[in-house]
Amino acid sequence: MKKYLRLTAALLAMLIMTGCQKDDSDDAPGTESGQSEWYQIVSIDTLNSIRLTESLIGIGINLGPDLVKVSFLYHSPHDTTTLTLSGCVCWPVGTAECSKIWLESHYTSIRWDQCPSLMAQPCMIQSILQKAIYIGADYQGLGFSRDLPQPYFNTILCADQNIDCFRAALQVLKDWGPVLTDEYSTYAIGYSLGGAVTLGIARRAELDADVKRMLHLKKCYCGDGPYNMEVMMDFFCSYTDNLLEYPISLPCAIMTALYTCPSLSSLYTESDFFTESFMESGILQLLDTKEYDTDQLNEILNNAGFNTTGSILSQDVLDPESQISKQFYHELKLMDLTSGWSPTVPIWFYHARTDYTVPITCLYKLLENMDGNPVITYHIKESDTHINSGLAFYKSALLGL
Repeated sequence: MKKYLRLTAALLAMLIMTGCQKDDSDDAPGTESGQSEWYQIVSIDTLNSIRLTESLIGIGINLGPDLVKVSFLYHSPHDTTTLTLSGCVCWPVGTAECSKIWLESHYTSIRWDQCPSLMAQPCMIQSILQKAIYIGADYQGLGFSRDLPQPYFNTILCADQNIDCFRAALQVLKDWGPVLTDEYSTYAIGYSLGGAVTLGIARRAELDADVKRMLHLKKCYCGDGPYNMEVMMDFFCSYTDNLLEYPISLPCAIMTALYTCPSLSSLYTESDFFTESFMESGILQLLDTKEYDTDQLNEILNNAGFNTTGSILSQDVLDPESQISKQFYHELKLMDLTSGWSPTVPIWFYHARTDYTVPITCLYKLLENMDGNPVITYHIKESDTHINSGLAFYKSALLGL
């Protein structure tokens, strides 16, 4: 509690500082000797457990102490520059010491304020129940970085940025939070896009020894994620006349490649990927405002008749022999999370067989490529929509139901 009061008193000073430094002789967990991780506090909130549960599940439940929530800016290297992104770290009021961290990667958001620093997230409840730390990164372009373009489904980029957020959160905890024990354990979790980003975090940990030492990953929980974008796009392009369950995912998939793959955007523009009528609809402009959530844009797409692959994507993109299609799939291949590495930390996968937003073929491809790996377990639900499967995933992962 004393550290929380110190944190509140220091807020005004933080707002005019360019960053926060610590004594070089006292290292934060996961940082190199003589260095401190840059961050800047944006806000400090106290989340009441009754209001938190009401906002998440519609029923207010008194779970215990309030939750301290610190939203902050952090630096994340990108190409030849450094981006300033946002995220948050939480802990129960009065907690003196913690040995567990929940690192949550959130679902697909296209409205700027639907992110951990500004909106309640499922694993914040776990933080209260287990007296654990919660860390959540806002994806690039959301939260306090809303002026930046969104990477959407570039899960490798999002995973790297979440790891940078984790690193900065350790510094926030070192300066202001509960004591984090030396042998803390991190549980990474996410659904939909968050499921793939969580897998991307596990992948990075296996490929980077320094990241693995910092994260202390104990287990990962991945639900209905687009682990292989090639497989996902193949599914949509194979059924061009079928009604889409989640039509906004197609424009987001295209913009993922155009925003994050310079070799593609240097050759093609948006008009090369979409039908003329879709380009004239103004939907891409609505997407760019970040003022509409996925439900609203899906409704707009459905009402306008842009609810099939054929009504949204150009014939050149749908032709697997065209140059634009080959180049597009080449870029998607570079985002594949299902090959080129092998997990050693347990990963539990959950997927609905009838999920037509993120097809189960994404999971099948991963299981095929990692056949026989003993740390991989999974549960397949026979019948559910993508949205309903998300609720079932969290119930099963967190409560064992």
